[in-house]
Amino acid sequence: MNEELSSVQTEQPVREKKRFVSRHLSILPNACTSMNLVCGYLSVVMSSQGEFLAAGWLIMLANIFDILDGRLARLTSVESRFGAELDSLADLVSFGVAPAFLVYTRYLEHDRIFGLVITGIFVLCGALRLARFNVTPPAKHDVFQGLPIPAGAGILATMTIFELQFFNFMRIPAVVIPFIVLVTSFLMVSTVEYPAMKKTPKTSNKRRLAVILALVALVVNPPITLFFLTWGFALYGLFFSLLKNILLILRRFRRNNPETHQ
Repeated sequence: MNEELSSVQTEQPVREKKRFVSRHLSILPNACTSMNLVCGYLSVVMSSQGEFLAAGWLIMLANIFDILDGRLARLTSVESRFGAELDSLADLVSFGVAPAFLVYTRYLEHDRIFGLVITGIFVLCGALRLARFNVTPPAKHDVFQGLPIPAGAGILATMTIFELQFFNFMRIPAVVIPFIVLVTSFLMVSTVEYPAMKKTPKTSNKRRLAVILALVALVVNPPITLFFLTWGFALYGLFFSLLKNILLILRRFRRNNPETHQ
């Protein structure tokens, strides 16, 4: 009886210590999420003042904070429902509203109704993408269904950054912008699968080498590197999805036409 009582008494301080550490460690990922939200808000402010380059870079900075908050939450084992909800709210502002407002004020303000409809579709699809992810069972998070909203925001932000830093003497044709926004919007709510790299249990040597090369490229030339990384990621999922569907159609055709094997 005395042994059981002593074990209970020793377990209680351990539990309280773990609870104390967990409560204080949760500040780190939530702080990164808050900075993500602040960057999104500041991007909207910069866009409203015509500072489009700064607005684009703030969206990319929000992307960095978004990556950090997830990493810190997993490293410190303090993932919580509160953090997940806060993250979704921050993502909707930084990767839904901010890039949409940037594109509207930079490219589509001359035709207000049309521009509002196009950018409104982007915000709506981003919200649907986040809601679908939140109700998806954790076991299915190894692969993203649809383009993640930070990547969708990255496409619009890097497009603006790339244009302003390298082609300031010319603007992207206005007719192309709605097409880019709509394709990005529909990719977010599509069933196209994208690799969830942060969920993979092991990091291979090839992946380490790819990360090192990407970091070096970012140091050498951030705008071009970010442009090709975000656009390449979006096209990667789209290409392999189309390839997968084509192969599936060919297999069905061969099954329905056995004479083709002869």
